[in-house]
Amino acid sequence: MLNIFHHYDEKTKRNVIVFLVQTTRIFVNFRYEIRLENEVINNEIRLHIKGLYVPELLMPQTGPAQGRHDYEHLDGTYRLVIIKQDKTINEFFIQISPESIDIKEKPKTSFIIVSNDPVDLD
Repeated sequence: MLNIFHHYDEKTKRNVIVFLVQTTRIFVNFRYEIRLENEVINNEIRLHIKGLYVPELLMPQTGPAQGRHDYEHLDGTYRLVIIKQDKTINEFFIQISPESIDIKEKPKTSFIIVSNDPVDLD
């Protein structure tokens, strides 16, 4: 699942747009991370899902695997391209404004659910 939402980052004191990828599977011993590569070119956002990896500081913890990227200064309509390890591609169109994020178009079949529901980051 990919959640896209506005968030105020207390550390940097900036408003950001969070792209948070999570597995539906809950890991009971460790909380793995999802490696993401991303790029923004004009009005296209590309997220490459590179797979799970073990974080350097491995503490026992329960939860889904997560990968996150924060963006600043996104405004307008964007083509969102999500690419899995096997090169499968899903394309979405999203509208981002300072007040809201709307998913305008989705593929008919998709390997990932995209939502604008915020997630508790604590």
